[in-house]
Amino acid sequence: MDETLMKIRILIKAETTLLKASARRAGMRGRLYAVAIGLFLLTVVMVNLAAYEYLSETRSAAAAALIVSLVNGVLAVIAIVMAMRIQPGPEEAMVQEIRELALAELSADMDAVKEDFVQVKNDLEKIKNGVSSAFGMFKSGGAGVGSVAPILGLITSMLKK
Repeated sequence: MDETLMKIRILIKAETTLLKASARRAGMRGRLYAVAIGLFLLTVVMVNLAAYEYLSETRSAAAAALIVSLVNGVLAVIAIVMAMRIQPGPEEAMVQEIRELALAELSADMDAVKEDFVQVKNDLEKIKNGVSSAFGMFKSGGAGVGSVAPILGLITSMLKK
């Protein structure tokens, strides 16, 4: 039983560690997304105005606006691609393996407990059938009573002691 509790503790520890690592990764992604949005907004506000003014002198107003917006889009896509490339670290993979091992061990333990319950059920069924057949012999008054008499004598002597 202590071994099963230890396995459950290992499983709980693995799950909490994975949850913390996942939260860290989500936090890092969120920060990078926030940086991407911030860069996009700063680019839109500051660089767009300056670039538009500069390009409007050499090109038409529409061409200047198009060039500025394309540069902004490229910068935002680069930041988003960087955020999407963040993968779980090796410690997370190790903890996931430990979790899978603990789950397999607990499953094996539960199967053993299940087999024990089935065995107890079968034993109780045998006892029930034995008692039923013994009482059936008493009711019928058949030849089986003589074979039960030594067992009754043994039980009586045990009870006297």
